[in-house]
Amino acid sequence: MRDFTRDRLTWIAYVMVAWFAYLQAAPGLVIPHLRDELDLSYSTAGLHVTAFAAGSLVAGVISPRLERALGRRTLLWSSAATLSAAALALTAGRTPAVTVGSVLVMGIGGGLLLATVQATLADHHGERRAVALAEANVAASVAYVLLIGLLTLTASLHIGWRIAVLASLAVPALAWWSNRRLTIDAAPLPDSAQGSLPGVFWIAAAMLFCTTAAEWCISAWGATYVQEAAGVPADSAVLLMAGFYGGVLAGRLLGSRLARRRDPAQLLGYALAVAAAGFAVLWPAREPVQALIGLSMLGIGLGNLFPMAVSVLVALVPEQAVLASGRAVTISSFAVVLLPFTVGALADVTSLKAALVVVPGILALAAVSLMLVRRARARLAGATVSGTGARRR
Repeated sequence: MRDFTRDRLTWIAYVMVAWFAYLQAAPGLVIPHLRDELDLSYSTAGLHVTAFAAGSLVAGVISPRLERALGRRTLLWSSAATLSAAALALTAGRTPAVTVGSVLVMGIGGGLLLATVQATLADHHGERRAVALAEANVAASVAYVLLIGLLTLTASLHIGWRIAVLASLAVPALAWWSNRRLTIDAAPLPDSAQGSLPGVFWIAAAMLFCTTAAEWCISAWGATYVQEAAGVPADSAVLLMAGFYGGVLAGRLLGSRLARRRDPAQLLGYALAVAAAGFAVLWPAREPVQALIGLSMLGIGLGNLFPMAVSVLVALVPEQAVLASGRAVTISSFAVVLLPFTVGALADVTSLKAALVVVPGILALAAVSLMLVRRARARLAGATVSGTGARRR
């Protein structure tokens, strides 16, 4: 296996993933401001997060066709332009229809951008794709922290959240200007790259759905759960969630290093175990310290699930990286749309503590799917070795 090298294309991909993550997190973090400004209900405010995920779901479906029509380079920069324009519209919006509609278009542009960057990294780094995807998600985690910092700064300076969003639009403009001649287009793909995906891919897709769902259930409901379980004020509960996001960043940093030497499927198994242990610590928590420990463990485990699951997914069909990456965006977006809402609905009729039992359940389903994928890969590898031996004889 060749050494992993970060060249200009790799760094541009990391920058664009970080910028996407920054704007992906923005709708959820500016909801309190929008509720105050536009007098929104909780359900209408929540539509902003759902709209981004719904737009990304659409993007995952159309990205393979758009790449074939436009080429990878054109699709990358046009999707960045779409995301920029929609973010600008969000800051200008003064009615819920405009702001929700803007976030929907942000999801489409962002989803296309993410699918294109993931396919680019997978194609560009080949067998080292797990390292590249893990490092790209480290960049995304850093962007989340940066957004929180800038929103805090703009609030303290009384200059408004819109400045934090608008300032980010310089990133794609500078990236395009300094790399407008950089070759990004993929090599011509064989016909097989545009065909159907094998059955084992969809088993791995179920695993990706479950891992994404688990992460977003904690992201969406972790603070509320801690507030109720530990009896702390809302501000303190949000502060405790810093343990979760810090764990995500630490876990992805560790995962990106381990991915250089270990099979991503093996690392995914370890991450599932750590996430399950973290939930076991968090769920019975009655004190802030125990909740913080559980959230941190969950962050370390859950933070690695998406990049490692995508790496496993694409590795199953490396010649169909574009199609696989697009389907990964669709599947993960569907999980974001469905599961946090489902947990909220269950909490309304039971309790949030009872509803969050969904999390270990879907982690268990992810583990079963991973086991089936590893068995299928072993059978395929055995068949390949047997076929090679037969040809040699």
